[in-house]
Amino acid sequence: MDIVPESARPEDWGPAFRLIFSYLPTEERENRCANALRLLQRGELDPQGLFLVRSPTGEQCGALLCTPVPGRSALLWPPGVVKDRRGASPAEQEDALVRHACAWLRQRGVKLVQTLLAPEEMFLAESLLRNGFSTVTRLWYMRHDLHLSVDCLNIPSRLDYQTFADDALFRQTLLRTYEGTQDCPEVNGVRNIDEVIEGHRAQGVFDPERWWLVRKGEKPVGVLLMTEMPEGGAWELAYVGVVPDARRRGFGREIVLHALCEARAAGALAVTLSVDARNQPAWNLYRSVGFEPYDQRVVYLAIFV
Repeated sequence: MDIVPESARPEDWGPAFRLIFSYLPTEERENRCANALRLLQRGELDPQGLFLVRSPTGEQCGALLCTPVPGRSALLWPPGVVKDRRGASPAEQEDALVRHACAWLRQRGVKLVQTLLAPEEMFLAESLLRNGFSTVTRLWYMRHDLHLSVDCLNIPSRLDYQTFADDALFRQTLLRTYEGTQDCPEVNGVRNIDEVIEGHRAQGVFDPERWWLVRKGEKPVGVLLMTEMPEGGAWELAYVGVVPDARRRGFGREIVLHALCEARAAGALAVTLSVDARNQPAWNLYRSVGFEPYDQRVVYLAIFV
């Protein structure tokens, strides 16, 4: 059966989001719908990426949201569907929506698409797994309240921090930190360095004074990227990386402590981060300096090559 998704019109937005979030209890569904509508109206979600399918009589019977983000990436929320009176199965409607969204994203130059679901939402990913997505890992979200012990504050610094200059040395060092990474290695090399930097710059409130090239003497050993989140008074530790020949020497811990001190000195209320559950060394480091896990998401990924 030929199912042809279409772009949602403004009058379709509310009903489409109610379909997407139809699995939720009423109050939570309405809250999610209201938040999604605000994001659309503020331009933080692309309304062109809200797709739906209709029954022969014109009622919405399925919807899906995807949105490109800077750095040749995109986010996708799985489809929500109801039974179609023409006889199309829910799986057929879901597959049509996912395939249409992926084709639309490819046309816009997207190279990788992510879906992040809470563990209790994993059932929503069945249509993604049928259409080229893979289950990659779990992300742990962690938070530090910036109460630092005297021992942490008194660690002698061996490193120098040079604020961001978009030059060859910074780019080369950033690329080197990805070698042998245990944080989502599946995406390593999918995007070029310009696209990677563009993606990082778009997170939170970009301030070049909160990005650093880290050196020991004249030798670059890593990079530190932090950003202020627009709501909640927290900073995000967006990325910390150490080049291969400088690992296992305590530099990662020193860089993370520097990040915490910078955030506290600037008046941040907390520092948050996300870490691949497979990255045990990073997990151990973050826990050792006081980060506490507070949430997790399962990562589904499609790479367009």
